Amino acid sequence: MTLRLFGCVCGQFHSPGAGMGMAGDRVTVPIPFYVIEHAQGVALFDCGLPASMCDREESYLKALQTQDLDVSLTPEETLTRHLERLDIDPARVRYAVLSHLHFDHAGGLRELPNATVVVQRPEWEAGFERELSNHYGLRKRYFDLGHQVTLIDGEQDLFGDGSVTCIPSYGHTPGHQSLRVRSGQGDHLLVGDACYHCGVVESRRFPDYSDQVAMNRALDALLALRDAETVMVFGHDPDQWGERPVLPGARA
Repeated sequence: MTLRLFGCVCGQFHSPGAGMGMAGDRVTVPIPFYVIEHAQGVALFDCGLPASMCDREESYLKALQTQDLDVSLTPEETLTRHLERLDIDPARVRYAVLSHLHFDHAGGLRELPNATVVVQRPEWEAGFERELSNHYGLRKRYFDLGHQVTLIDGEQDLFGDGSVTCIPSYGHTPGHQSLRVRSGQGDHLLVGDACYHCGVVESRRFPDYSDQVAMNRALDALLALRDAETVMVFGHDPDQWGERPVLPGARA
């Protein structure tokens, strides 16, 4: 099987512009996750929003709204519907590689009953430490669901053939990671929230709650990995998910 990489947008995040390092009082940004078809199984990088947030009365969504934040999600944008359109049974997803434990990256995990969660050890540990989990907004209801969990420390070759590599990019949260995918489609660096959008490469406007020094160091390290043909796919970049998405969301 030829490795295939897809990108799917699982709803939208609505925020003050400053919180996303963007101009404007309010901004709307996409919430992507990624599907990797490999001969050894299907892996996802992140899981998007929880399907429960299709309900505007969902409790954590209501809590976000008190902080001037919001999301929008329709039934057609959920993780399960995206996978169904790709003819992938969510129950046969082998790996759920999480960039970090925020609700908009781990939220769809409940829809992947048999996946092994692959996460950096400092991130997982932070999710169970009261002070850190409160500071970074890591909510156990979205990730502590009884899945088998593989904790990794640093770089990890997911399938053992160099095609999919976890790359630590700590700072946004204590154990944030990015993912490099090499395939016939090219060399893609799925940056995650180590960099929200291309403008942050220059502005370095990171979230206030994050470790600014670590984020600068991680972004510099990711940029140093680029070859001439490398495509960097940022965490929430509207320009990468418009009329010409940076990755296909459907089979040709």
